[in-house]
Amino acid sequence: MARRRGQETIRDMVLSLGVVMLGVALFTLFMPRGGSDPVSAVDTAAPLAAFARSAPFDVAEPAGLPSYWKATSIRTQPPPGASRANVVELRIGYVVDRPGNRTYAQLNQGNAADAVARVLGDRPVTGTARLAGESWQERRDDAGHLAFTRQVGDVVLIVSDGGGEGGASAADLGTLASSLRPHTA
Repeated sequence: MARRRGQETIRDMVLSLGVVMLGVALFTLFMPRGGSDPVSAVDTAAPLAAFARSAPFDVAEPAGLPSYWKATSIRTQPPPGASRANVVELRIGYVVDRPGNRTYAQLNQGNAADAVARVLGDRPVTGTARLAGESWQERRDDAGHLAFTRQVGDVVLIVSDGGGEGGASAADLGTLASSLRPHTA
């Protein structure tokens, strides 16, 4: 015999709550977890080769980075506001993916006269560093973010921690800067 609405017992409510809680428990048990997701690396070989063919300068590329360095983005384009057709820029983003310690680094290179100001703002030169036998300018902002810059002819190389949270250490940025070699076809 069916009860009319409003005449449920405590037992009925506990059973209904049990069914709902079982559903929540199953959902929680099988829900995907975040935090340990693998880094999706991108292949930089083809875009880098295409950029090197079209760039009006000799392109530098990282060589021999440790396996925990993963390129996660690559972008080639003329910089915003470039008035000359032969002004180009390359940006590669990296995740330095060590167990329990994931940080970020970025390589920019291009021949725009205002490249440093566009990428780093008004970050001043705070020192120099000798990396792989080459002199680099060290630029640190008030928040402690670090970048190394180097001018080679008309080309500006910038190795930075990206300016956000989780930026790579000075040692890691030095590793990236020291790995740069002329692109070979």
